[in-house]
Amino acid sequence: MKWIVMMMVVLMALSSARGAELSAAEKRAVNDANEYVMRGNQFVEKNSLPRAKSEYERALKMFPKHLDALYNLAVVCEKLKQMDEAIGHYKRYLELMPNDADVWTQLGVRYDEGNQRAEAKQAYEKALACDANFGRAHHNLGVLLKEDGEMEAAQKHLETFVNLEEKAGRRNGDAYYSLGVCHFAQGKLPEAKRLLQKALDDDPSVPYYNNAMGDIYAAGKDFEAALVCYKKAIAKDDKYAHAYSGMGDAYRNLKQAADAAKAYEKALQLRPDYHLIHFKLGLLHEESAPATAIKHFEKYLASGKKLEFAKDARERIEKLKQPKKQ
Repeated sequence: MKWIVMMMVVLMALSSARGAELSAAEKRAVNDANEYVMRGNQFVEKNSLPRAKSEYERALKMFPKHLDALYNLAVVCEKLKQMDEAIGHYKRYLELMPNDADVWTQLGVRYDEGNQRAEAKQAYEKALACDANFGRAHHNLGVLLKEDGEMEAAQKHLETFVNLEEKAGRRNGDAYYSLGVCHFAQGKLPEAKRLLQKALDDDPSVPYYNNAMGDIYAAGKDFEAALVCYKKAIAKDDKYAHAYSGMGDAYRNLKQAADAAKAYEKALQLRPDYHLIHFKLGLLHEESAPATAIKHFEKYLASGKKLEFAKDARERIEKLKQPKKQ
């Protein structure tokens, strides 16, 4: 599971032009704009977001450099799913306040969620240039680098995040989780398990902690222990398709075909686009129902996604279609 640390959304108060020397006319404009910002904040408290947006826009008409109006407007646009607008307001804010690591990180999150990976990476790096100890930027950059296969750099950023949290006296389960998953991706199972256990000690009910621990047990061939973890994940989130997938793998390896099929079908029901499940169902049915296996391998190949097991699927189809020797 991809997990990005977001900044806590707190509407800014009224410090519109921090440190700037304002003329008398500008000060009057700021005071007028402040009234609109206050009204916008009140509408946010009432969850009347379109009205809040309108008030912040009025504030910016009065004083275009009102930092809090820009920031609050960006936050409201996020809540309204108007991400392009949110990005524009964050960028305008950073033109005026370029050393705000918090906002650079939030901008990076927006880019990350929009799959603008290069822009996200640049934003996180700028956040760290502003504040080398800004934990969320270390974490988010580490996650992004891990997904890009830059494991060594990812691990350094994630270790820095863990160290910063511990120095601040915080046991942050998500920090341990992300670093643990990074170790797991590198095949470092003992270290991954140690970190995931720390995450579970912090909160044993978090579904993705349990799912990741299940993956670690499964990688170590302890499928019974893996099942326990996947079931805990599903008990907390019964729509967790990845946990059902892992459960199916565990049952398949334990030769419990009927239970494996049920778990895989549940994963597909929850995520019809989870095309890897068709490959797994193909593996499940190879011996007992070759025609069914072929059908699932073909569905997997037809998905048009990034197919890690395409060559394997084609070879298995070819083998299954060959006449059996008498």
